Amino acid sequence: MFNLICMGLGYEHEPDFEIDRRDGYPHYLALLIRTKCRLKYRGEIQSYPPNTFILYDKNAPQFYAADGETYIDDWMQFESEPKVILSFGLPLNQPIPIPDWAKPEQYFALICSAYFRGFNNDAVINSLMTAMLTDYSVIPLMSQKPMPYFGALVMLRQQIGAQPQKDWSVPDMAAELHISASYFQRIYKEAFHVSAMQDVIRSRIDAAKNLLHCTELNAEEIALRCGYASPEHFSRQFKQHTGMSPDQWRRKNN
Repeated sequence: MFNLICMGLGYEHEPDFEIDRRDGYPHYLALLIRTKCRLKYRGEIQSYPPNTFILYDKNAPQFYAADGETYIDDWMQFESEPKVILSFGLPLNQPIPIPDWAKPEQYFALICSAYFRGFNNDAVINSLMTAMLTDYSVIPLMSQKPMPYFGALVMLRQQIGAQPQKDWSVPDMAAELHISASYFQRIYKEAFHVSAMQDVIRSRIDAAKNLLHCTELNAEEIALRCGYASPEHFSRQFKQHTGMSPDQWRRKNN
């Protein structure tokens, strides 16, 4: 799906750095500029904030430059079928500021690690490139309708997924964001189209499935590790979401 030609991470240039390629490259260029920069978009050179991403199409003009200070970027040149690139819905040749909560540097760092290790890297690179382009394609749509606390909500959702055993409650989650419980519930559902407590249940069921599949722990031990006060509550909720008891699910999936 993707053939990585070459890439670089954390390339640093002087404050007068400027690239002006009228004919671009015969392949795609993914560029993440980590510092303030100037980019040409729709014929105008404008300033953009740190962590601006742009995916240049094949043979598309490229202009990017420092903006009065040291310039740092991550970049990769790659080949792919145009229909594959178009399938992501990511706008080409358009600067996309990536918010801090999206951790813009993570994809380039992981892809770079896979690229330079030199073995068994094709599948990893393809997976990471797919994840990056999918993730970044959503950001321009989100910026049309800014949502308050979105970054904090994403971080909270990550915590819910990582800590299913925690005694989560709406008042406590709202307090973390310093907002009322009713407002928290409204914006959480607007952001993710699911309630916060439904996400808590999902994370616990997912964790339980993993333990049922990968360990020999009994239902009581799994219930405790997944945040349930009793095995009965765990078994009842697990069956509601899977249609099977934990034991039935384990026998079917092991």
